[in-house]
Amino acid sequence: HIEELDDDVDFLVHLGDLMFAMKDRCREGAYSIAAEILQKAKMPTFVLPGDNDINDCPSIQHGEDMWMKYFHLFDKKHWSHSFDVTRWGKLNESFGFLHKRVLFLGLNMVGGTPYSWDEKSNRHRQHLQQVKALFNEHEGKFDVIVLMKHAIPRYPHQDFFGDGSGDGLFIDLIRGLGKPTIHLHGDYHSYYEREADYGVDNYVRISLVGESAGPPLSVTIDVSKPNPITVSRRQNNLRVNCCADGWPRQ
Repeated sequence: HIEELDDDVDFLVHLGDLMFAMKDRCREGAYSIAAEILQKAKMPTFVLPGDNDINDCPSIQHGEDMWMKYFHLFDKKHWSHSFDVTRWGKLNESFGFLHKRVLFLGLNMVGGTPYSWDEKSNRHRQHLQQVKALFNEHEGKFDVIVLMKHAIPRYPHQDFFGDGSGDGLFIDLIRGLGKPTIHLHGDYHSYYEREADYGVDNYVRISLVGESAGPPLSVTIDVSKPNPITVSRRQNNLRVNCCADGWPRQ
């Protein structure tokens, strides 16, 4: 799938789970093979961790060491690009940048059970601080928000998402901004869509397939249009209901 991507793609993001920790045991060869595959991309490629890449490893330290060796600043290490990227996190693994009046957010937020609830809470707190800072820094400069991460939003992630009830967390923030927001995540490894999740009309969430069961999702954003977000699964037999002809729906 990687080598088949069009040359005009601006960048690629892998949402994590580069291996299956229970089977691969986080052996170095699994990281090396995944890195080799992703390096075949013609465009700058960002990589976010999934739970199988660090959290579910027999040794967290080993998982972090392998991540640093093979995926630290992966986009800068293997490609030359001009994206002005803000990075944060213990491994510089989370990122945000503005591109063509779209604010892209890539967060280290994984599925599974946290190996440390304190570490998870601190990491999510830092995410929220950085996202708020980027919203403020780029105020008036973006018309669409793209959130990318591994995990399905569920109980361990509510300290970041909230419920949109005025708690000042992510869902509450995007409701207040009113800008079209698309959230892409892995974890479930099957495709589905959720429009107006949390009761927020300007929010759509899409779960991506895993295990190379389908090609990478294509997301095209043209902020000059009233429905700026178009999504394709890049195969005629793979349908997109929410966003094939643009989203928000008109």
